[in-house]
Amino acid sequence: MESPQRDHWKRAMEEESTSILLNNTFSAVNSREARQLHVKPIGSKWVYKTKHNPDRSTRYKAWLVIKGYEQTDFGATYAPVGKLTTFRYLISLIGKYGTGWNMDHLDVVTAFLNPEIDDDDIYMTLPEGWPEGSNAPKIVVRLRKALYGLKQAPRLWHDDINAILLFLGFTQSSADPNLYLRSDGILILLYVDDISMAFPEAATKAGIKVKAKLSEKYKITNIGPARQFLGIEIHRDGTGISIGQKGYITTILRRFGMEHTHGVSTPMDPNVKLDLAEDRGEKTLDDITDYQAVVGSLMYTALATRPDISYAVAALSRYNSRPFTSHMTAVAEIPDQEIAHGSFRRKLRKWRFRFEERREGVAAAR
Repeated sequence: MESPQRDHWKRAMEEESTSILLNNTFSAVNSREARQLHVKPIGSKWVYKTKHNPDRSTRYKAWLVIKGYEQTDFGATYAPVGKLTTFRYLISLIGKYGTGWNMDHLDVVTAFLNPEIDDDDIYMTLPEGWPEGSNAPKIVVRLRKALYGLKQAPRLWHDDINAILLFLGFTQSSADPNLYLRSDGILILLYVDDISMAFPEAATKAGIKVKAKLSEKYKITNIGPARQFLGIEIHRDGTGISIGQKGYITTILRRFGMEHTHGVSTPMDPNVKLDLAEDRGEKTLDDITDYQAVVGSLMYTALATRPDISYAVAALSRYNSRPFTSHMTAVAEIPDQEIAHGSFRRKLRKWRFRFEERREGVAAAR
């Protein structure tokens, strides 16, 4: 490994391999049995990624991933994820009741490694960098539990944690199968391995017990009061709660070389006729991937915290398959408009969620 951050990556690989071994994710197959296998072992590899904490510090993560694209025999794979509308409902609930409600963020370490698989005929070879070193690619193992990259891993993980939450007395919402409600007021929103738990002050002790029960089953990192969830920053003070995506938007600007642009007053110029680009003799973009990437990134922003750019993003997304130069110019003005507002948080504070008292309360989510 020649990366300048190789010490960080090696440490991350060691942490991942230790978790896998302690979890009994697979068992080794002896050389004689490996030669007699009637199925071909699936390869594996390391995947690396840096993550940013709310305090802007960097975490280095390494995952052992099975090459699921080599799988030819597998069952159901679908697993639902939490909806952004549900997340905003939780935020609005906390904004409504103020300091009387808490919201904590939990992270399940190596979530996909917890559920047992329902197929005894999944074999895998280990990649270089495993504790066995250069001999690792020659080692064949039989999977006992799910692994990242396995096609059915998301379904297995969701089924596993769903069973635990139902056992703890939670009920799934009919509006969002990843929202769980309990009679004492505790609400849990799942998004793969991220858990957002909201609860009133009266249920603080019950919330601690729920965390303890989950920690008995899984390795849980209790991050504490939620300050960031799915790239959405959460700010609380004595007057209410606000959400923003300053870090996410800044990343978009840097990724596409827009960090030094000047702001505009609106997300789209009303005088631009997008559908006349071809008639004006404009050229199509040689590489459309950047255009598609920035539109997709802005679409997440519009869905999460910036509904004011929704129309502009939707209009420009119609040209994803064949964008022209004027379309790229127009899409670049959307983050320019976001810069023009200066403080992302101040802009979003105007949207602080304040709702009238409703009798149905939490039951409205059922």
